[in-house]
Amino acid sequence: MFVLIQFLILVVLFSAQTTFLENFSIAGVTPDLALIFVVFCGIHFKGSRGIGMGFTVGLIQDCLSGGLLGVNTLSKSLISFFFSTLKDKLMVEGLLPIFLFIITASLLDGIIFYVVLVTLFKGAVPGSFLFSSLPIYAIYNGCVGPILFYFLDLNRKWVLHKIPNPYLRQS
Repeated sequence: MFVLIQFLILVVLFSAQTTFLENFSIAGVTPDLALIFVVFCGIHFKGSRGIGMGFTVGLIQDCLSGGLLGVNTLSKSLISFFFSTLKDKLMVEGLLPIFLFIITASLLDGIIFYVVLVTLFKGAVPGSFLFSSLPIYAIYNGCVGPILFYFLDLNRKWVLHKIPNPYLRQS
């Protein structure tokens, strides 16, 4: 049941990201709902299950994007590893910590994409990517993140209430 609920959440997030959010782009940048979901999973799943979810989300995003295969898998896995490792050492409740975590994850995601594209694929990335698009991407994700965290947390509490689950942290 838990896997089915997570699958439905991913379907809704990827559907909204590829269709609905195109109407709300700022300077050609849309928020990355999958990245926000990965940070949520890294923080709220027990043990290394957040890392597994990050890998899965990144792989699905790579398959759906049609771009560089493996970049999203690498970045989402590293981000979920980062937050799965630090979840017990950081306070993750409240708007400001979530905002800052999402901005950090967005910057890390963009830098991983940039480094992989420049070093491994010798691609030419415009300088405007790092200095104009990446900050907009990070701030946009930071603003959308707490809203999505709120709804994901409501879902997590509902799942824990209806179906006791060994995969989610009880908080």
